[in-house]
Amino acid sequence: MQFTAREDIAAPIDRVFEAVTDYASFEKQVLRRGAQVRRATDMAQPGVGMTWELEFRYRGRPRALTAQIVQFEAPNGVTIEGRMSGLSGEMRIDLIALSKQRTRMDVTIDLKPQSITARVLVQSLRLARTSLTQRFNKRLSDFAKGIEDQVA
Repeated sequence: MQFTAREDIAAPIDRVFEAVTDYASFEKQVLRRGAQVRRATDMAQPGVGMTWELEFRYRGRPRALTAQIVQFEAPNGVTIEGRMSGLSGEMRIDLIALSKQRTRMDVTIDLKPQSITARVLVQSLRLARTSLTQRFNKRLSDFAKGIEDQVA
């Protein structure tokens, strides 16, 4: 199952890349939503190999997720792979400079079930695809607006 979104941001590509790779900020957001997050690597700067371990509840069950940066190309994008029991996924963020002050951000999330339980979970996500896509687009739009507000 794949989710894709595109957002044009009124900010330079370097500034957008900096916001996309501000992992300390994302860690705080995860904690505020009730999940536990721990960096599994001691890297001072983000880069290939940086890994996180997350624990959260979804649909009443505890889940554990391991996420790792597998591609880090400043300022063009980053790819993060995630794995949890029976499910793997990849989030790819591609940045394209449209001009000095405008950047296009393409985000793709691809989920691949590897067990029967994960297939049932992904199937339930497919049934709610419209609302999930709307929420995904709204979050990405809010993120882009936040970057634009910081630049202005």
